[in-house]
Amino acid sequence: MNSKSFAIPALLATLATAQSTPPPIPVELRARFGFTGPLVHKVGAGIQSLKIGDINGDGRLEAVVFDGRRARLVAIGVVNGATTNTTIPTGGQIAGFELADFAGNGQAQALIVNTRGLMSLRKKDGTEATKPIDLGLGTRGLNIVAGDLNNDGKQDIVALAGTKMRVVTNVASTPKLLPVEPTEGNLVSVNLVDLDGDMNLDMTCIASSGRMNLRMRLGNGDGTFGAWRIATVDQLRSVFGGKLADGTPVIATVEGATRRVAMHRYADHGDLAAPQWWAFGEGDGTKTPPFAIGDIDNDGDDDVVIFPRQNAQMVVYAWQNGTFERSQVPSLSGVTSVAIGDVDQDGKNDLVIASPEEEVVAWCSGALPLDRFPEQLPSTDLPVTVTVSPTGGVLALTRDKRRSAKLLLIKKDAEPKTLVEVGRLAADPVRMIAADVGDTEGMEVSFVVPSDGLRALTITSDDPKKNAKKSTAGFTKKMVDGSLVLGQHKGKPALIAVRGRFVRRFRFDAKNQVRVLDQNNGPEGVAELSLACELGDEQWMFFDKKSNKLLRTQPGQPVASAEVPPLGFTNLVAHKGAALLISARGMLRVSFGTGPSLRPVATHEPPTDRTYYWFGKTGDFDGDGIPDLAMVDRRLPGIQILAGGKNRLTRALAIPVFETRPSESPDSEPRALATGDLDGDGLCDLVLIAHDRILIYPQDK
Repeated sequence: MNSKSFAIPALLATLATAQSTPPPIPVELRARFGFTGPLVHKVGAGIQSLKIGDINGDGRLEAVVFDGRRARLVAIGVVNGATTNTTIPTGGQIAGFELADFAGNGQAQALIVNTRGLMSLRKKDGTEATKPIDLGLGTRGLNIVAGDLNNDGKQDIVALAGTKMRVVTNVASTPKLLPVEPTEGNLVSVNLVDLDGDMNLDMTCIASSGRMNLRMRLGNGDGTFGAWRIATVDQLRSVFGGKLADGTPVIATVEGATRRVAMHRYADHGDLAAPQWWAFGEGDGTKTPPFAIGDIDNDGDDDVVIFPRQNAQMVVYAWQNGTFERSQVPSLSGVTSVAIGDVDQDGKNDLVIASPEEEVVAWCSGALPLDRFPEQLPSTDLPVTVTVSPTGGVLALTRDKRRSAKLLLIKKDAEPKTLVEVGRLAADPVRMIAADVGDTEGMEVSFVVPSDGLRALTITSDDPKKNAKKSTAGFTKKMVDGSLVLGQHKGKPALIAVRGRFVRRFRFDAKNQVRVLDQNNGPEGVAELSLACELGDEQWMFFDKKSNKLLRTQPGQPVASAEVPPLGFTNLVAHKGAALLISARGMLRVSFGTGPSLRPVATHEPPTDRTYYWFGKTGDFDGDGIPDLAMVDRRLPGIQILAGGKNRLTRALAIPVFETRPSESPDSEPRALATGDLDGDGLCDLVLIAHDRILIYPQDK
């Protein structure tokens, strides 16, 4: 028989395979599970996006797929042991669709997004049941997932495309489009499941990065979500929702080199809390956007402000109720530097911005709302870097077309003053540090020139002739921006330089020479000290780039470590006792405290070394009220049934779909799986897409 021949389900003992013999299944366990069929319905080549729902309103579920060649949705049901067929024209190619009860009337409606990004519900004849609205996302790789996010009894959607996501509620009446949020790109295996048991749907998915690629986001019950949480799952392949024997919601995964199946519970296990993650959604994700950390809303907590390179806007992450709340407002374009401080000495923090593209230095007063457009300040030449002077005003590093730079003092309603003729700079610095880190009178302005190293200037007066350039040591050469931070030493400000093998604290002596105050070589076993910051009370945090570990040290205590994903972090900052790592792709907050995290509670190892678990779905396949798992095994090829139990998964049945023998390069068939009661007998059935057909396996009574 050819590779498209379908086989009647067989027990494991009758399966002829080229793989090693799997362990026998107890007869009493195997006898609990059985399926008839398959009922085969040919639709056409290229069918995709298998969904389950009662689209006919007859009280029975149908399997619905998109038939792109004929521009239609095809719904296959089961009546009296035979398949039924309903088609819904789409009017052309579509970017994606979802099937759910958006009206709350017990009947599923088809939500379609066309190739122009317009979203609407469709009637059974294909006409629009709701007015098309622009989803505001791209259509390439669009992923739509439905769930009741605001607990009103009606299904809502989460839509993701590229590096953006959007929630839409009230889909069937007056759609409410929540703001577009940035995400990581290429998120797959997206699910809505009550992960923490609070009766609100949460979100899980997989990001295409390293071994820490499971992303979780807890729902607030109003259509919004909290920060992303990151969990470590080795070689994660797929994730989907499930339940334990007592009904506790969990997620199931296919993971590891052996493709084991595991069920994980998200709860407070007394372990290190899962780190929080905020994605920036920035361009190609190779260069960290300009940012500043400080109390921008003057509530006593440090916030984060960033300026995306692709947009003329400011994004504010305000620390509120134990998380960062994101908002964005229009602002200058081409911003290269931003700083927070009290510019006008009124006791409130202000924001200072430099934009070479617009050739302007601007500020946002802390006494006014943040959504006011920045006010321009007087400046000369091209501003590239700014900071706030401790004595008031703005310090701005400017340069001409020949890259000859000056340090200016800028104040509102006054002409800018040149403090130092800096000379030629090979590249533009990102940040400046203004603090008294020298033994001579005045203050020092320090900055890192990319591919060059530290530069430091002494500012003693408004007269450029009385100010000076300081000598820097060899260990400050070839530094990167994130390697220079401001710290303390015996109550005085000091600079901290991070190099691959050590962290040194230093000041400048009376002769303007570098004076090393102390050196920290980090914890034992650190491969590469990339970033460091001081927490106070002799506590330090270190980032080991080579091993992707964050470490915290404190006197008399063992070293605390946390694995972090390889996201190209460039800066490490202390934030309310936690570590805040910042990269081009986003920022990660690691608290080092105990809290909610993910832990496996049941596992199943593949029965042979050739088993290739791909993905799965949950359902009660033996009528005992305990959820089981149906797993697609690409090398069977077919379905493996894993019986659920108290903290365990047990292989109970193998259902081959094809008569072909497994090969080293198996066809990706069956390529989709869904579960639900299609024949109306109260038992959960299996539905597959295989080549150009839908296969329905009714559960045997």
